Order: sequence, then structure tokens, then C-alpha cells
Amino acid sequence: MGAACQTCAKAEQSTKESISPTNVVAATPVQNEETVIKFLSKVKLFQRLPKDVMTTLASACVPVEYKPKARIISQGDDGEHVFLIQVGEADVEVNGKKVATLKANDYFGESALLRNEPRTATITARTDLKALQLARERFDLLGLRERLEFPQRKAVGGGGMNELVTKPPSPKTEQERQDMIQALKNNDNLMSVVSLSDKNLDSMVDVAWKEEIKAGTKLITEGDLNADYFYVVQVGTFDVVIGESKTAEEGGPQTVGSITTGGSFGELALLYFAPRAATIQARDAAAVWVIDRKHFKDILAESSTAMAEEYIKYLDKVELLQPLQEEEKAALGRSLTEMTFTKGEVIFQQGEKGDAFYILIEGQVSVITDGREVTKLKATPEKPSFFGERALLNNEPRNATLQVLSEVAKTLTVDRQSFDMVLGPLEELQTRGRQGKSKLQGKSAAMKVSKSLPSGRKFGLIPRKDLRRVGLLGCGAFGAVELVEHTGLGDTYALKALSKGYVMKSGMQQNVLNEKNVQIMCDSPFIIKLFETYNGTQSLYFLLEPALGGLFGKESHAKFYVAGVVNAFQHLHG
Repeated sequence: MGAACQTCAKAEQSTKESISPTNVVAATPVQNEETVIKFLSKVKLFQRLPKDVMTTLASACVPVEYKPKARIISQGDDGEHVFLIQVGEADVEVNGKKVATLKANDYFGESALLRNEPRTATITARTDLKALQLARERFDLLGLRERLEFPQRKAVGGGGMNELVTKPPSPKTEQERQDMIQALKNNDNLMSVVSLSDKNLDSMVDVAWKEEIKAGTKLITEGDLNADYFYVVQVGTFDVVIGESKTAEEGGPQTVGSITTGGSFGELALLYFAPRAATIQARDAAAVWVIDRKHFKDILAESSTAMAEEYIKYLDKVELLQPLQEEEKAALGRSLTEMTFTKGEVIFQQGEKGDAFYILIEGQVSVITDGREVTKLKATPEKPSFFGERALLNNEPRNATLQVLSEVAKTLTVDRQSFDMVLGPLEELQTRGRQGKSKLQGKSAAMKVSKSLPSGRKFGLIPRKDLRRVGLLGCGAFGAVELVEHTGLGDTYALKALSKGYVMKSGMQQNVLNEKNVQIMCDSPFIIKLFETYNGTQSLYFLLEPALGGLFGKESHAKFYVAGVVNAFQHLHG
């Protein structure tokens, strides 16, 4: 009992010290506990807490008041409190731009309860505002961290609360259209992810509007998650600046490049929902063509759909795949990956284990057996060639070496393991024929491996359409990780997206397959569980167990994490 009192006293003192006198207009008298509990039960952040925990939570809250225009938290500051609005409204600003208005029963600063990280937005009282303030330290001391469900809403500053502003398309001369099309073709990041047809390029040009930019204007700010626009420079020069948040002692901001007439920027954040990688600032007066996020993504999706339909036409010409039904060919078409090889490059070597099938759609290759060329294969999109298809049946050694003769050779490829995951073994499909029952009906690709899963775990039980995005957990080189919620059950998961274009560009295909296979085999409370895999038009997805929180600098926490890692290794290697 005495220890508990000391803990409460320490928490109370911490709370008193943490209230900032410059921001709080008044700390109001403590409210009736029943009134506070009733209010907290309406706040989505805490709705799933049981009543006994809600009572403890109510005791930890401190009532505060703010006058209109009072700044409550500032973007970039360290976060130590979450605020729950009881009465009034507050404006949300990201990088100086208003993105939302919060009202009664809403909350902000919630990430401060989970980890010590800078504020992602500035919150200013719009009207007289009454709120409850909860300090992270007291939250931890009262043991509430383990009982809290992660916030079931879109994160402030994550792009979910922005109202996309679009303008009518601007008129363009024929020369301006051609310049824009060439700029799009010259964007390596964009073209490595999706093949844009002439129709797609024309659609991009059609929806673009023109904007005049003053010298010094920042079109993009480093770290910003509100990625809404893609830009093509019509005239002028833009500086690429990184490290704007660094102090002079840390090296300060640095200009690392420039983008001039005919260049383009902003595509990466739109493609992968990643924070802006740099600040783009006009060096002098300039003009840009702007394409908004919705049109940009719609046109890319249209391109991916058209591409899959084109791939199906190639599959129709492969004799070994004749037993496939139309929906199976469509699924396989979506699984094909484009690979480009250069002159002299070996696609595969005689004697090595065959594990992938190739469709040559552009270029010429030499077929070499025992060091001697026996034939050449030449292809165009209208007349493709095929090789390596028997790898879909077995892993027998390659009977020839395939080497590129042309300057560039483009292929579409699928490995045997991916084929089996999507459709099942090809031998079974050949035995079944075109009239048999498709394994696609009522099953996801992951269901096909469920028999090999430990402890009766099954795949195919969570359709992607049943998942609702809650917020962004983080971004990496290959894509983003989002917190999602099952709309029917309320269970939360981490959905990791891997860009197909980036995976291919970095040669990480086998690593991704290995990651999936290892996680499928694991069944340990000390290893993140894999629940599903999904195949999208531009990305691969892993549906994972969410692991929220982080390292907090205490010895007990360090011991816990070290013990968890040791147990994970024991499971993997035991």
C-alpha cells in the first residue's frame, strides 16, 4: 500500500512540474471523477479500456483551459502530453498550413504516450478551449501503457486529414504537351515502377494545371507527409535542400542538387506514401505543371490494369499454360514482374537450378549449349518468345545458357514458388484441365500453404478489403507500414507494403520470398507473426502482428528486450 502511495505521489509531482505555464492559461479545479470518466468513455483513444482502468485514467488527467489563439503544442517540440478536448475547437497546422480543425471529444498529441518523438503538428486554440491533459510519465507510472489500444483514427499530419485542392486543367500548346511527356519519360523513379503507355502519358498531361512560382517559394518541405502533388518544371530552377532542421553545429542545411526546365519531382512520396525526402525551393521565378495525387494514382492504376491485360495475351501463347482458366491467367498476369537486362548479361547459366519462367517481349538473346551458340531468340511485344517454362514444373538444371545480344532485353518473369502460391502446382493444373474447379474460388494465395503452418495457423481468413487504415506507423526504403483495423472484428494489424519496382530495382526478390517463408514457419510469442500476404498492382503486402512502443531507456526495459531477442533466436535455431 505504501509503495502504491509513493508512486501516486511521484506521479502527481511529475504532472505539476510538466504543465507549461507559458501555454496553459489556467489549470481549472479538479472535476468530478464521474464526469471525467463519462467524458473519457466518449474519446475513441480510450473507448476499449475496462471501467476499472478508466477510473485510474481519470485520476491521472489534469484539466486545463486555453484562450483563443493560444498555442498548445508546436511542431518539432518534444512531446510529453496528450490532450483531450472537452469544450471548444483547435486548429491543426503542418508546416504552417492549416490541415484540420479538432472539436469536442477529439484528442491530439497521442503519440507522446507511446514514444518520445517530436510533435508532427502545431495545435492552436481556435475558441475558448477546455481540455484534459495526460502526462506520459504519469501514464507509465500508473501502469496504463499495457492497457491502451493504439489510437483508432488517422494520424494528424499523415495525409488523412488533408483536403486535396485541385484546379481545372490549363490549356497547353502542342510543344508544351511534348515537353511534359518527355519529362515524364525521363523520370527514372516513375518509369521503373510502372510502364506508362502513350494514352497514360496523355492523360497525365490532360489533367495538369500551370502555376507561377515566386523566387524562394518552397513547393515541398523535407519530412512532410502531406504528399499531394507531382510537379513538372516548365521554366526555372529549383534547389534540392536537405537537413533544414539541422543546426549550424550539425552542419546546417545543404543544397545537394537542382532541378531545371524539363525536370520533375514529387513522385516518390505519391508512390510510396513516404515523407518528403528533401525541400524543393525555387531559386528564381519559375513555372510548373501540377498533377494532383488522385489523378496521379488513378492513371497509374489504369496503367497497371492495362499492363496485366497485355500480359494475359502473352500467357495465351504459352502451350504449357493452356490448362489455366481465364481468372487464373489474370491472377498470374498480375504476378508477372518486368525485368530488364543489358547487352552481354547472362539471364541464367547452363547447369544451374531452374526456378523461374521468362517471357521475352523486347530484344534478342543467344541460346548457348556447352559453350556453343545453338540458336537466337528475338522478340517484340507483338511476337514474344518464351524460355525456362519447365522451371514451373520442376527444379531440374537449365540445359542452356541465355545471354543478351541486343542493347536491352525486356522480360516478364515469375518464379515457381510465386506461381505455386497464386495458383498451386502446375502439375495439378495440367491434370485438372481447363474444366476443373479453380483453386482461386473462395481462397487467397496464402491459404495454399496453410497445411504446412505450425500450430494450426491458417491463411486466407482476412481479405484485404476488410481492413481499414488507421494511421502511418513508419516508412522505409521499400514502402510504408500502416496500422490497419479489421472492420468487422476490430483487431489491429501492421500492414507492410513493399514496392515491386524498388524490390526489382535492388534485386531483392529472393530476400522478400525468404522473409515470407521464414515468418510462415515461425510460431513464437517473441517473433512478429505473419497473418496474410497480398499481391497488389504496385506493391506486395505483409499483414503482420503490430508491435507498438519502443525502447525507453530503463534497465528493466533493456532486460526485457534482450530476453525477447534471445528467445526469438532460440526458436529460430532450436
